[in-house]
This record gives sequence, structure tokens and C-alpha cells, in this order.
Amino acid sequence: MINKDRKDSLYYIQVFKYLLFFVFISTVISPTAAQGNLLIYPKRLVFEGRNNIEKLILSNTGKDSAVYNISFIEYRMNETGDLKIISKAEAGLNSASSHVRFFPRKVILGPYESQKIKVQVRNTQSLEDGEYRSHLYFRAEEDEGALRKKSLTKKTTMSVKLKAVFGVSIPCILRKGINTTKVSISDLELIQLPKLENVLQFNLKRTGNMSAYGDFIIKYITPNNKVYEVAKMQGVGVYTPGNFRTLKVKLQKPDKLSFNKGAFKIIFTANESKKILAEARLML
Repeated sequence: MINKDRKDSLYYIQVFKYLLFFVFISTVISPTAAQGNLLIYPKRLVFEGRNNIEKLILSNTGKDSAVYNISFIEYRMNETGDLKIISKAEAGLNSASSHVRFFPRKVILGPYESQKIKVQVRNTQSLEDGEYRSHLYFRAEEDEGALRKKSLTKKTTMSVKLKAVFGVSIPCILRKGINTTKVSISDLELIQLPKLENVLQFNLKRTGNMSAYGDFIIKYITPNNKVYEVAKMQGVGVYTPGNFRTLKVKLQKPDKLSFNKGAFKIIFTANESKKILAEARLML
């Protein structure tokens, strides 16, 4: 009979293979967050209803050991979708960090090794209805053990070495109460750039008490009603308290076609589902 340690080992191997598969096929459609040699699955945590425990899988795809410190960081999203770090509370932006705990807070991963992080919601009884959001931040550090080993094999010298330190973050969202959020798509415009590139610009508008999050599919419909998928975006959000976001999407023009007649159809669906949240059409 396979013991518990061997079961855990097989589980991590399967998860690691799964993460690598998605990284190779596309960083756009992958459900992982990735930077450097660190992969994180899933790339977004949402606690709502009775769901109060989630697990993250961290995987090191590099050939060297890696050390990551985990903490919370607070962001505000602007109208172009960029995230700005904030250091103090802002109106309409509720932090989740004081209501969520995780373990461990520091992870040391050997080459091609994975580890599970437990994330749990607590102290939510007195919370008012609405959405609370923080970001879990994974910051790379030097492996102290590796540095100590190097220092023993070399003579003591004074030197200065600059090395880039990266971090990656994922949203951690706590929702309480009924979700009243609705979204709409407006202000569609086709922009033609040099070198025959085409970009569709539009606004994603949000109303209600919680963030909007989902996937876009853009289709081109010819004058004789042939349909071509010309763009896809996954994991697009409008975070509270913001109420709209401007997007610019590069289009893949089918061979021997021009975007001077016909129409574009934009469909926004709930993340990783077929539930339509909003759609719009631009006649050319």
C-alpha cells in the first residue's frame, strides 16, 4: 500500500506537470500566475458563501533552489487596468488582509519542487456586506544556505553585486452578501495602426457592490455573415471601487480580409465559464 508521503509526492508531481503544460501552451490562457521560475496555481482566490479555505500550489521550475517570502500587498486599479500600490486605506476600497491568514509565510523550494500553501478566512461575522480585496505577494530572496556554501569555498573579498529581485502577486478576494454587480461594454472604436495593425478599443463598465472579472472573445462578422474569432483575452477585471476600464485589444486579421465592412461582436463571459455577462457590437 502506498504510504501518505508517497501519495503526497505523486500529487505534487502531477500538479507540477499540469502547471508546466499550461505554461508551454500559452501564458495568456493559463490559470497560473508565473514570473521568473515561480508558478502559482490558481492565479486568483475568491472566498464567498461557505467557502473559507483555499490551497495554493507553488512550483519552482528552475534548476536552483529558491526562497520566497509571502505577505499581503494592497493595490488600487486605475482606468487602464494598471495596479498602483497604496499604503493607507482609500474610500470604497476594503482590505481583506486582516480577515485572511495563510501558512507558511516563507517557502524554500528545491529544483523542480512544489509546495502547498493553506489560505483561510477568519473573523467575518461582523463584516458588512460587500467585497474585501488584498493581494498575496510572493517575493524572491537569495537562498541563505546556498550563499553560505559559496562563501566557504572562496576567499573573503569585498565586492558589490546587483541582482534583480522579482515578486509576483495574486488577488485574494473575500465576498459577503448578495452580488449586485452588472457590467456593460461601450464606446467601441476600431483603431488602425501603422504596419496594417488593427486595435479594438472599448470601455468595460461596472456597477454594483463587487468587482467584475471574466474573459473576452472578439469576433469579426463579414458582410456575408461568415464569423471569425479575431481576439481573445482571459482574466480581465474591473476591481472596486473603480467603475470602468479602457481596453485596447490587438486583432488578428484573417488572410485576404479587410476590416472595412461587416461588424465586430464582443462577448464578455464569467471567468472560465460560458455565462455571458455583457456583449456589444460595432458596425463598420
